[in-house]
Amino acid sequence: MPLIAVTGGIGCGKTTVLARFQQSGCLTLDADELAHEMYLPETCAWQQMTERWGREILAADGSVNRQAVARIVFAQPAELDWLNNLLHPLIRGEILRRGRLNPRQFCFCAVPLLFELGWLDGFDAVVATWCPSEVQRERLRFRGWSDEEIAARLRTQLSADEKLTRADYGIVTSCTWESLDEQCAELLGVLKQKFHQA
Repeated sequence: MPLIAVTGGIGCGKTTVLARFQQSGCLTLDADELAHEMYLPETCAWQQMTERWGREILAADGSVNRQAVARIVFAQPAELDWLNNLLHPLIRGEILRRGRLNPRQFCFCAVPLLFELGWLDGFDAVVATWCPSEVQRERLRFRGWSDEEIAARLRTQLSADEKLTRADYGIVTSCTWESLDEQCAELLGVLKQKFHQA
């Protein structure tokens, strides 16, 4: 089954595009959602985080409190490196495992930092979602982000333009819903032809 990465800048429409492919009968995965699963009680990552930072990082339900972890790792770069070295291989492994479970379906997986992490191996194609920078910032402000928060986050990743340049295919998300549906349907048709899927 072809495993297709969907990447793009924050606020560039990855989740929306993923939902469109799901509605078309494709399997979908989201790297961020898989990361959240790593914080659940008794997982391998949960055990290692509690061993390193103590049970003070746990929420009332027993899961790891991501805000507590954020306070630790963003104050100490070495701890952030440790966390990334723990989580990234687990998330990548789970993407590749789940993405290959059903050989008869396409699987589209949202991986926001695909290029930044160097996760290209294992994917059969890369799709980048794109919108103009002013639209991207407007969407992030709508989420309640300040201009300072937006600027800080954008500094940590490649620009939407760069991701589009590096990808195999692109979808422009600053358009009507009808146009977005047409782009997704057309791309799915191209991919089916490329991978000889009915």
